[in-house]
Amino acid sequence: MAQVRAPEIRTARDRLGLSRELLSRALDVSTRSIERWELRGSGAVSADTQRRLATVSEIADLAREVYGEDVPSFMATPRRSLGMRTPREALAHGDLDAVRQVLINALEGHWA
Repeated sequence: MAQVRAPEIRTARDRLGLSRELLSRALDVSTRSIERWELRGSGAVSADTQRRLATVSEIADLAREVYGEDVPSFMATPRRSLGMRTPREALAHGDLDAVRQVLINALEGHWA
């Protein structure tokens, strides 16, 4: 089991404007787990959860790099490449890789 670090979770969650509930859906864990990780500073998680946490953190970093202070607007705008869902909705349904790819494409200048 890998360890999760609270500051990284909170930073990514804040940057993307996600509630604990939405982040818990993206990670397929309970809201209580998110709360416990943030309050206690760390906790043991499965390899799959650690991978998903790393992806959320990468999404937060990419969003800031591409959109700067306009990340909230990005998160609320429906995208054709996400089936006309917003990135927030896609994350809530666990489609982390799709949101990550939208940001990679934007970083490379391929807007969709």
